[in-house]
Amino acid sequence: MHLQSFLLVVISLSCGSLPPATVDYSRAIPATMGMIAAWWILCHLAARTTARQVQADRIDPLVGARLLEKQLDIFRWLALGVVVMCLGGFGIARGLDGIAVLEGSLFLQSLVLLLPAVMLVSASWSAEHRYGVLMDYAECGLKEHIGSVVRSFRSSMAWLVIPIMILLGLADGVSRLPLTEIQAGLLMVVVSLLFVCAGLPWLVSRLFKTSRLDDTTEAWVRSLLFAARLQRIRIVRWQTGGATFNALITGFVPPIRTLLLSDRLMDELPRDQIAMVVLHEAAHLRRRHMPLRMLSILPAWGIGTLITRIAGDAPYAMAAGSLAGIVLTMLILRWVAYRTEFDADVQACRLAEKISGDVEEVPTTYASAAAALSAALLRVTEGHPETRRRTWLHPGVVDRIECMRRYRKTPATNNTTAGTVANPA
Repeated sequence: MHLQSFLLVVISLSCGSLPPATVDYSRAIPATMGMIAAWWILCHLAARTTARQVQADRIDPLVGARLLEKQLDIFRWLALGVVVMCLGGFGIARGLDGIAVLEGSLFLQSLVLLLPAVMLVSASWSAEHRYGVLMDYAECGLKEHIGSVVRSFRSSMAWLVIPIMILLGLADGVSRLPLTEIQAGLLMVVVSLLFVCAGLPWLVSRLFKTSRLDDTTEAWVRSLLFAARLQRIRIVRWQTGGATFNALITGFVPPIRTLLLSDRLMDELPRDQIAMVVLHEAAHLRRRHMPLRMLSILPAWGIGTLITRIAGDAPYAMAAGSLAGIVLTMLILRWVAYRTEFDADVQACRLAEKISGDVEEVPTTYASAAAALSAALLRVTEGHPETRRRTWLHPGVVDRIECMRRYRKTPATNNTTAGTVANPA
């Protein structure tokens, strides 16, 4: 998930903690709709202007595409401020408890809070499709346009929005049961754990279009996982129309686990590199990186809750706690994500060396495994220099290659904590 999407979702929901006030929605709603409409006009104007420059041969088509992406990226970042203006400044978020239809429903209130963010970002996705139509590489038509925006949502914000909305809907259901406050709290904890462990992996695996691997390839991939002591994992081919180089595992509790290998990855990478990609995902699972990342958020929001309690009855108490929780979550998740990503690379190379005698087409030494994984990282980011740079949750490709090289020279002793690697001497 991009940092922009994470911040848009979290900040939108956090605006619900702003001090309540009497809001004139006859003014707040039109003002918000006007800001959203202006955003759509600006994004589409950027797409049209860039397309005309390319069509007039003033700039190269590739340069034009990158220029538009930079402009839309700026619009997405600026949308953070617009969301705060709409929800806080215009007051949309400050009077929700006073609306009879929304009162007492976390699901409906969150739907209102998230709507401006989704609409603002949808403007940039819509502009991207419109640019494609003007440049004759995207199909024209309302159905195709809406489909393009929906696909963009599914590949970004949906990863966070849909699970949150489902959990809030479940919370609304639990709150309406004839239970005491303690019983309702315990039931919600159980429901949340079941959703995270079973429901969420099922949901994520269904967000993608998938098909079966051919029998020979599936048997080979399954032998890799078996040699890595991982069983009861569903293996599927992720159909992206040749657009994506990627692999991921959803779920961490057997048998509700799915390994997705994209079509382009399977069709264009040699077997030794595919093996290293699979072992990288297997290392994430073996080292329990996903639950570790999830648990790492708890201290951040625990501190945020503590700040809220310390602030007491002050009108800014909830907002201060939410802000602290957001900032700490970003810092902690970044640190944990980088450590676990480096660890998965190193452990994948060690796994390859260990199982190479049992599975065909697996690098036989740490050095050759590191070389194969490095080649895969360079191949999947080829032609997209921006994907090789550091992001919020992923270290840069050069950093990952350097980490594997460093641990080959000076083998590290694993910490007892899953998902970490000790610094080499």
